[in-house]
Amino acid sequence: MLWTIIVVLIVIILIIIAALVDLITGFKKDVGKYSAPKPAPSQTTVTLFSDGHRFIDALKRDMSQAKQHIHLAFFIFRYDQIGQELVDTLLSYARKGVKIRLLLDYLGSRGFPKKIQNKLSEAGIELGFTAKPTFPFTVYSLNRRNHHKTVVIDGKIGYFGGFNIGDEYLGIKSDMGDWRDYHLRLEGEGVKELQKQFLYNWQITRQQALDGDEFFPALPQGKSNMSFVPTAGKGLEALFIEHLSKAKKRLFIGTPYFIPTKRMQNVLIGLLKRNVEVTLLLPLKRDHPFVRPASFHFLGQLLNCGAKVYHFYQGFYHAKVFIVDDSSCYLGTANFDQRSFFWNDEMNAFIYDQELIAEVEKMTIEDLRRSTPFTIDDLKKRSAYEKLKTTLSLPMSPLL
Repeated sequence: MLWTIIVVLIVIILIIIAALVDLITGFKKDVGKYSAPKPAPSQTTVTLFSDGHRFIDALKRDMSQAKQHIHLAFFIFRYDQIGQELVDTLLSYARKGVKIRLLLDYLGSRGFPKKIQNKLSEAGIELGFTAKPTFPFTVYSLNRRNHHKTVVIDGKIGYFGGFNIGDEYLGIKSDMGDWRDYHLRLEGEGVKELQKQFLYNWQITRQQALDGDEFFPALPQGKSNMSFVPTAGKGLEALFIEHLSKAKKRLFIGTPYFIPTKRMQNVLIGLLKRNVEVTLLLPLKRDHPFVRPASFHFLGQLLNCGAKVYHFYQGFYHAKVFIVDDSSCYLGTANFDQRSFFWNDEMNAFIYDQELIAEVEKMTIEDLRRSTPFTIDDLKKRSAYEKLKTTLSLPMSPLL
């Protein structure tokens, strides 16, 4: 019996070592090929959404006006109530001659039914699954996800942000309640950046290069000064640090998952020591077993330095945002965690228009009203079991 246990333990250790070698070697070989992306400045007109119903209604209205093509890329696409409605909508547009291309993340949308895939194909809708596992470095490739939530209509109207396609994003699932998220509708120069990234991912996934005026029509200058940055495991940490470091008076961070890197944590602590007001808004509810316990380690350090932390209690907070004074604002698909910085493909926007920043700030103020403070005393009052979960989850931070 003892030898059986020893053999089993040895096998488990060897599997863990093999997985770590796969993960580390794959990361160095793959991400090392990429250079840090440069921001693409644009003048773009933006409509903001924080409610899933308004987002879906606007998206359907815009898609109904499509003349040539609709391009969609989602990390999660569930075939539930809203998923079925959207599939039926896309099928109706395809029958009218609109070319529809759909990209879904291989793991995030793994439950998308095969029979529906066939139905889409029969209607002429082209479907691709991004970031499929590869060999060698299978463990690594399983961690590299395409986290985009993007729609481009005729190359003239674009959408991106935090909303995936699923009932929970409309607050239909009772266990999560109201889903709070931020999503952007774009007109103007920024749409080109969404289209470029979609077609890049399409070429990688379907081995089909698409280009031309049909996909890149002339676009008017929009209202707001913005920069768009697609990232693939490199460059996002530096961009975040560049913006956060400029805070003089206040910094607001809203994110569902808070796992900063050591460099970013040091920047936040440095801001607090310079008397910058740092406010973090996180969800009270959890949808991940390890992220929240690990985040308490980082929150404790910040609370001890004077940060203000709030938990959103009316549903699930899924927005990805930060506001630096009144000078810059981040909105996009990336969470404030190491998975978004080093593993996921993300689409990110940095906003420099004060009027638009003020709109975003109004949404954050509303969300803070629906939140409760989390203090250093609350942190200390956690049960011994919860504290143990933090200790055990912390080594996984680079993957969270």
